[in-house]
Amino acid sequence: MPTRILRFLLFMACAACAGGAGSAPAYPDRPIKLIVHTTPGSASDAAARLVAQEMGRRLGQQMVVDNRAGAGGAIGVNVVAKAPADGHTLLAGASSVMVMLPAVSRRKLPYDADADFAPIGRISASPFLLVVGGHSGIASLAELLAAARADPGRISYASAGPATNPHMLGEMLSLLSGTVLRHVPYRGPGPAQIDLLGGSVDMQFDTPSATLALIQAGKLRALAVTGSTRLAALPEVPTVGELGYPQLQLLGWTALYAPRAVPPAVLALLQETLRQTLLSPPVRAGLLAMGSQPDTLIGDELLQEQRKSRERWRQLAQDRGIALD
Repeated sequence: MPTRILRFLLFMACAACAGGAGSAPAYPDRPIKLIVHTTPGSASDAAARLVAQEMGRRLGQQMVVDNRAGAGGAIGVNVVAKAPADGHTLLAGASSVMVMLPAVSRRKLPYDADADFAPIGRISASPFLLVVGGHSGIASLAELLAAARADPGRISYASAGPATNPHMLGEMLSLLSGTVLRHVPYRGPGPAQIDLLGGSVDMQFDTPSATLALIQAGKLRALAVTGSTRLAALPEVPTVGELGYPQLQLLGWTALYAPRAVPPAVLALLQETLRQTLLSPPVRAGLLAMGSQPDTLIGDELLQEQRKSRERWRQLAQDRGIALD
């Protein structure tokens, strides 16, 4: 059966459950704007563009990516929180703004990550790699931590900014290993990586998509991966669990959201369209090539997961005195 017919039947069935198919407006009746709160070229942006193209094809309307970076991502997120709840403005939200920022912010954010959004589903999830310079002479996590213990505060780690996933991973590693690691925040992962390559900092947690080519070229060395399994592209790199630090397991993810008051029929259609999109071989191949994995955490399952994860990192932030004003 053609995709457009399946889409129509699904939407009409959902509309009937919501209170009568005859009263449901056509959806989508114009292009859908997908707000991405990061700059073009980021991991979230790349995944969002790949998924948006296929979802737009299945929905019969173009899904247009609109990058709204700034204020740690809060600007773009707030745009969607305040948008009309008709399903024509959606958010590609990363775990950094839906989990980490609410967990560590002292000030009241302009959005509520749970109350202001209806979760559609995660589109990708990726572990982080703990990397050091290729010419650093450090060949393992054990060697890195031994150096940190020998001279507390000398070993530094770069992050994309305060309270980002890489920062919190560094804090967690310091806590678990009983070492003093010096945090050096940057304005984004790019400048952080430049200084890592130049030897100004000693280590960094970064995504596979940003580091794989440099690792293969010998410019960086991966010591551990924060996923529960080894990466197919780097089978020799052990997981943090294998190295005795299972609490360091963390996936950075990106998910789609609609404004909270979106009609149930529209939300159901978007959720099912995303589910089918993530089963598409070209989309799966594209995400895997980025170092991400297609994810199928849909709807309330996503909401429950982000709440659980937020509490984990909120506790760490309190224990380590980390807060954003």
